[in-house]
Amino acid sequence: MPLVEFIIKAKLSGYAAGREGQKKKFEDGSLGFEFKSEGYRYLDRYYGFNPFSGTEHVYDAGGILIWKMNYHGEILASHSDPGRIYGFLREAMSLVTPAFPFRGPAILEKEGLLYENQQNGSPESFHGVESIYEGGKKVYVLYYHGGKMIRD
Repeated sequence: MPLVEFIIKAKLSGYAAGREGQKKKFEDGSLGFEFKSEGYRYLDRYYGFNPFSGTEHVYDAGGILIWKMNYHGEILASHSDPGRIYGFLREAMSLVTPAFPFRGPAILEKEGLLYENQQNGSPESFHGVESIYEGGKKVYVLYYHGGKMIRD
């Protein structure tokens, strides 16, 4: 299975799916998701709620780190409903595609919310920012970057 195909499959099994039963609590207090398939292992660990920060890792069958993404985000407006914002974020993240394999689609609009994802690069090296707007006001932002890990 190509790496990007695995990343998409893994992301759809974790946070985007909203499956609380798959969530793990780690010894350092972080929360996250783990997914294994076809010789790959995906691990998404994050800290906090608002703000939050985390890292996604992909390991090969030998346990070697081959891909990584770091992210940091927060809800900006204190009057916004975090449950609504994070629910909309999960919906956007469930629309991950080979063209947008890191977070959600370029744009998603629904029920007064607008999601935008400005990504740059390829799975080898990338960075981006995702934002959610409510009533024209930015209420959420996340910065991310990462890429393929080079082995000697």
